[in-house]
Amino acid sequence: MEDTMGVVQDRALSQLADTRALAELLAPRAQLLLRQSYELEHERIDSVKDLRVTSIRLAQPLRRPRRRHGSWTQVLPAPTRSDFAWEVDASDPEWIDVLAELEIDVVAETDPGGLESLVVRALGAFSTLDEFRAQFRFLDLDAFMATHGLTTVEDLREAGDYLRMEARLRRPPDFDPAHPANSHTVPVTAAVLVGDLADVSGVLRAARRIGEASRDRPLPPGGFAVRRAAHALVAAFPKPGTPDPQALPQAQIDALLTGAGIAALFLT
Repeated sequence: MEDTMGVVQDRALSQLADTRALAELLAPRAQLLLRQSYELEHERIDSVKDLRVTSIRLAQPLRRPRRRHGSWTQVLPAPTRSDFAWEVDASDPEWIDVLAELEIDVVAETDPGGLESLVVRALGAFSTLDEFRAQFRFLDLDAFMATHGLTTVEDLREAGDYLRMEARLRRPPDFDPAHPANSHTVPVTAAVLVGDLADVSGVLRAARRIGEASRDRPLPPGGFAVRRAAHALVAAFPKPGTPDPQALPQAQIDALLTGAGIAALFLT
């Protein structure tokens, strides 16, 4: 049985090694891959135009960096103590079956924010607390005075000088999907693990180990948004020669892995 499963996984690896075939499999999962890789705080993806696989590497090891700490103590000629640390890779690597570099063409609405204008003026004279309050749109004057131990308008005047700031936020233009500025090519690195439909938890654990091993590694600049992860995790399940009647249905596996932030592919 193990030999048969090995043959099935080898055939799956051969299928995934084809850049065009892999791109077709990943295309419906493009938005999930982007959300895995980027913090889309100021970006809204309107549509995905294309997904290309630019390179593929098979059986890639990923070693988890480990930090070692120590100290050096010297007695002569004068007592000193130094702390030091260095990073080494773990001896046993995690294995990525297929490491694929992707380019995903998207149309996205971005809102970088920013200020249209900022004006600061000294506050004019005021005779009552209501006159002071009226010059500010957002101010809890009672809380402000209580915090600073003020009770009367005279106390407020003597406590210091006051400035009034007006800030106007920049309003982004209306979103036009056809405008070239809204088209972006976003790089993504996909870590594909070949799994077994009868052992979904196994591929889930393997994907988690890959995520942990790459967590502290430097991230390449995103350009489109803030990069949040080195790899978008993908689980690919080959079709077994003899289906297991106790295995979960594909829809349930897909929902389970998608909820865990892992894209599921079902090969034929």
